[in-house]
Amino acid sequence: MRAWGLTDIGMVREVNQDTFRVEYNQQTGRGLFLVCDGMGGANAGEVASGLAADLFLRNMDGCWRRGRPEELRDRLVEVYDQVNQEVYTAAGTNQAYSGMGTTMVTALCGDGQALVANVGDSRAYFLDCTGMRQITEDHSLVTELVKRGDLTPYQASRHLSRSVITRAIGAEATVQCDLFSLRTEPGQFLLLCSDGLIREVSEPEIYYEVFQAGRPDAACERLVDLAKHRGGRDNITVVLVGF
Repeated sequence: MRAWGLTDIGMVREVNQDTFRVEYNQQTGRGLFLVCDGMGGANAGEVASGLAADLFLRNMDGCWRRGRPEELRDRLVEVYDQVNQEVYTAAGTNQAYSGMGTTMVTALCGDGQALVANVGDSRAYFLDCTGMRQITEDHSLVTELVKRGDLTPYQASRHLSRSVITRAIGAEATVQCDLFSLRTEPGQFLLLCSDGLIREVSEPEIYYEVFQAGRPDAACERLVDLAKHRGGRDNITVVLVGF
């Protein structure tokens, strides 16, 4: 397993409110990866994403290195709840952080498996020689409108409310994460990203940059550069895991 990560402030924003973590244990061959995209005024979004990332690593307490898949699923749900409670409490006890929250998408990988969880609209994609598919489902207003038949996916990608998310870490006292399990084999990739990438770079372009444009260890940089070239209207974060 190999993994790379990169975050960039983009071309418009004054603060980078994205956070990522790449943790790999060579002895066990297991990895923990995450992307958070913060929201809130002033520096609150930056605080929320950084706090959530640190709390996630701390509360997982190394069990990702040794736990069985069924144990990790239960622990993931508990940890998402713990992280949410602590971010929610921090937002409620500090006036400067009022209303802050963050998306979070995580992946625990090893032993030929990947366990993905998410809250919000930061995404996970699975890529292999046959193509690319989105694993997570955005918790967003436009996704709900598409599911109801009120918008097409094309309309949703250009809708004025496409930034409105319906679920976030720290926004409410409780939160529910979605869980996904998949088998992994050599030659496949898992990509985690914030919406700053998706808004500027299409899925076929992402697939091309990972599989065909050059070495995978430079794919994160190529994707960030492409998003910035397209306008970079938001912070951009990419984590790529190669199996």
